[in-house]
Amino acid sequence: AVMKVFAVVVAAVAVVAVLGCSWGVEKAEATYGADVSSRVTEDSWACLNKDGLSFAVVRCFHSSGIPDTNCPATVKDAWNAGLAYVDIYMFPDPSAGNGQKQIDDLATFLSQNGLKAGGAKPNAFGMLWFDIEGPQYWSKSQDTNRGFFNDLVSRAKSHGFPIGVYTSASQWNPIMGDWSGGAAFPLWYAHYDNNPSFSDFSAFGGWSHPSIKQYADTTSICSASIDKNWYPSGAAFNASIPFVEAHYKN
Repeated sequence: AVMKVFAVVVAAVAVVAVLGCSWGVEKAEATYGADVSSRVTEDSWACLNKDGLSFAVVRCFHSSGIPDTNCPATVKDAWNAGLAYVDIYMFPDPSAGNGQKQIDDLATFLSQNGLKAGGAKPNAFGMLWFDIEGPQYWSKSQDTNRGFFNDLVSRAKSHGFPIGVYTSASQWNPIMGDWSGGAAFPLWYAHYDNNPSFSDFSAFGGWSHPSIKQYADTTSICSASIDKNWYPSGAAFNASIPFVEAHYKN
């Protein structure tokens, strides 16, 4: 298993392309992508891909506690447009409790729509990211919040979903407190400084390094509403095995 992961990383260093496009920064030894919370068509993904974007993260579960019906078609269209990596994210509803049922509802929805973690394109996704933000949506009890998060994790693992966490210090700390319960998973953090770099990152929540940065918020490009994201590649890459498996196997 160690040799397999080593081989994946070496392959990533060897094959990641240098992209030149109109995102306002030079594309050197890095991978650019978008996360979306609305329907994005194959034509829009193809336009974004031509503009230098190569990965997508698609919302598949609303903060209201129900699956996002735009998810399956948006995921499949991203693959069909030629993107290299497609993940999904879940905005759970902590006010409703029962994190395990919310994961079960998501898993049933994905299965009914033919989407499988690590499956065959276009009926596939790489990782499931938990969107942990908005302290106003969470309990005032950090112990309760930690329990809810652990329920999400345990159930997602039982379904075989590779897990990541989307959050930032300003969100994680008031929700979870000084707690490292998510640090075993890849971190995708937000800082809207329009700087695709980890140079701004400070450790929190047990994470000493991130995997993805969301560096610009909602922007309209190619008839799609997206947030801009980035992660380093090649020798600069430093992330967990699940992220490597999901983002460097292709």
